[in-house]
Amino acid sequence: MIRGSDKIRTAFSLVELILIVALLAILVSIIIPRAGWDTMGKVQSETTARQFSNYLKLARSLAITHASSNSSGYKVVLSGPFTSYSVINAGTSETVKGPINIPEGVTCSGSSEFQFTPLGQLQGGGTLTLQFTKSGDTTVVTITAVGRITVTQ
Repeated sequence: MIRGSDKIRTAFSLVELILIVALLAILVSIIIPRAGWDTMGKVQSETTARQFSNYLKLARSLAITHASSNSSGYKVVLSGPFTSYSVINAGTSETVKGPINIPEGVTCSGSSEFQFTPLGQLQGGGTLTLQFTKSGDTTVVTITAVGRITVTQ
């Protein structure tokens, strides 16, 4: 015959379960924010660089599309101390899109003007770059003489 004290224990008590859940919640609340902040700079610099490259592609596309009526092309110009940029018709100096603000905390350095000819090439030839940096993470936008636009980290 088995007595009450001889029974094998097969489950956790409610108090033990509450303590384990509370400890896990504390650990998760410490770990998740730290992991998130470490990657935030990388995400913001990359997102800003990709958005800027999309506006470069827009300017290049407009230059090619309007080649018959605009021999000067289109350009993307950064204003101020690299805080915003605009897409501009190089023939009329009319702002087509912008100004688009660069997010706070993302620093920008490199070339300040990117003009595309009616053939979609970079005005003046050569290669131009622009770096976007946040929390030590840098993403680089590169434009080659033939108008190829790449984003690298």
